[in-house]
Amino acid sequence: MLLGPTLIWLAAPVVAEPWACEFTVECIAGDGCDVSGYEIEVLAADHEGQLFLSSVVGDTPVTRLTAEDALPASYASAGSSGLAEMVTVEADSTALMTAHIFDGSARAVTYFGTCEAL
Repeated sequence: MLLGPTLIWLAAPVVAEPWACEFTVECIAGDGCDVSGYEIEVLAADHEGQLFLSSVVGDTPVTRLTAEDALPASYASAGSSGLAEMVTVEADSTALMTAHIFDGSARAVTYFGTCEAL
């Protein structure tokens, strides 16, 4: 008896929001790096699935720049208050966030840490 090829389907984990991120290193352009305890969450906070970046600064709408349910996951926002943010979460849970501050003289702050799916 001939048996046809057997396909094995492995269920891949779904990779989507929400994320809880903790950044332990902060680097300010032109000033070097230091220890940080900055925390954010990326979550869907309304009935339409709109994503938000939530931090001590407030809640900012973000757009996912990469394919859904895949890593790396990248998100970006730009607010009228002089702040733009970009967050990337890698497959190994490491994360990078850069804040561009443009409310006068342009500045940039980069954070390094990890994110975990909630």
